[in-house]
Amino acid sequence: MSYILDALKKAERDRLREDPKELDDFASSNWDPYYQPSKSDFPKYLFFLVCAILVLGSWVIYSGITNLPQPEQSPEVATTAPPAMEPVESPTKVEQPLSLPDLQISGHMFIAEGSASNRLFANGRSFREGDRLDTQWTLDAIGVESFSISAGQRRETLMYR
Repeated sequence: MSYILDALKKAERDRLREDPKELDDFASSNWDPYYQPSKSDFPKYLFFLVCAILVLGSWVIYSGITNLPQPEQSPEVATTAPPAMEPVESPTKVEQPLSLPDLQISGHMFIAEGSASNRLFANGRSFREGDRLDTQWTLDAIGVESFSISAGQRRETLMYR
């Protein structure tokens, strides 16, 4: 029985020697074919730590953006119409006050103040700052919570919601 066990151990050693990792492992007198070097889990833990820091940082930035104090709007700008100008062409013609454009806003994209990538999505179209919304109104500025439009001397600031 011991001859069989010795033969099996020798066969196992020979099999493991066929795939040495380094020459010293093969030629060394203290080479143990059953020794498995331990693998370090440091890269795995480092990856999880970096992911956790990124998630936490994103959450802090997002919660900081949503909790910013909103700028005060002057009630005069949004509600007061400019004084009516007297017609120059004919005294019988009465100017109609400009009505706000009919916009169905589906979304907006705000990157930074004055960025060329800022967009307002309305009526199935995409508008940039300076684009004409209709024959009278022009999109002046796109902000985080509102956008500004103007027609002639009149300027309006409208909230998204």
